[in-house]
Amino acid sequence: MNQLPDLIAILASFQLIFIGAFFLVHNQGVLARLISLYCFCLSSYTLAGIPFFSNNLLSLFILFRLATLAPFILWIIAFTLFVDNEKVHPGAWLAIVFFELTRGIGIGIFYLNPDTINDASFIVVQIIPQLIMFVFAAHTLYLAYQGYSVDLLEQRRRLRLTFLLIMGILLVVIVGSDFINLFSRFILEPDQNLMPDVPNYLVSLYILVVTFLFCQRIFQLSEEATTLISTGVSAKDRTSTNGNSQTNVDPALLEKIKKTMEGGKLYTHTGLTIADLAENLSIQEYRLRRVINQQLKFRNFNQFLNNYRIEDASTRLRDTNTPISTIALDVGYASLSVFNKAFKERYKVTPSEFRNSEHSTT
Repeated sequence: MNQLPDLIAILASFQLIFIGAFFLVHNQGVLARLISLYCFCLSSYTLAGIPFFSNNLLSLFILFRLATLAPFILWIIAFTLFVDNEKVHPGAWLAIVFFELTRGIGIGIFYLNPDTINDASFIVVQIIPQLIMFVFAAHTLYLAYQGYSVDLLEQRRRLRLTFLLIMGILLVVIVGSDFINLFSRFILEPDQNLMPDVPNYLVSLYILVVTFLFCQRIFQLSEEATTLISTGVSAKDRTSTNGNSQTNVDPALLEKIKKTMEGGKLYTHTGLTIADLAENLSIQEYRLRRVINQQLKFRNFNQFLNNYRIEDASTRLRDTNTPISTIALDVGYASLSVFNKAFKERYKVTPSEFRNSEHSTT
């Protein structure tokens, strides 16, 4: 028994279990439950490297089934935390279920009868599921990155960077290296890999250190987390949230923003960014983010723009016979599909259905 690597793995596991239990007991909301589940699943990965468990096929099988859930749970955490007003596509759930069933059943059969392993079964049981996991891992990092520039919540913006750094390394090491090495079967001799194996104790040591730091960021965010994951806040509800944000109101700045957006129709500029608007208003970008978020109750800049664009578009649909595609371009959308999605999110009907219903009532 190599005592130091095993001790590191045990410490990492106990820390993850402790943090998971803390979130489960002391925190409310979906995000806290997801973090707790992620910690428990990630602890299974570290425990699987300890000889006490790895020498028993049944315990190893169970631990790896739990461990393989970790990247998918992390993806759900990223989606919940970083994506506003969206629901997980049913295809994502199907892909996760397919992965767990295929990998679980396939590995179970391989354990019981190793002679069934051939190139075709290896592709079905190992390559395809690992490709699915790799796609989810890559998309997890993309979710943290892609909304950074339009995010109006300062704590969440900082958390995105922490998430990218810490979880990016973890996912690349665990998922990326495993994905690449699976192809070694087809191009190298047995027991050879395209990439050197990362010692389990190094992964456990990394988890021991950085998971705690990452969770500290979540602890700081915990009171705000239920607000961040509350994706059902509609435009009419924004004025009734959190009275604390009404302090330090700057009526002159709010009026200036309104005049610039409505009078100057700045929202019709395709590709408008918050930096562009801040420059136009001659104020600091961080100050503008705070005002739009705390005073106008928008969580990202796209929501803020869509509020003006969809309002303008609905008036044009009601009062004119201008083609819908032309209206979409005129109010600032670069794509008709994006316009249709934003419009339906606001009015629960498509632009054409909205126009037909308005005309039928006149």
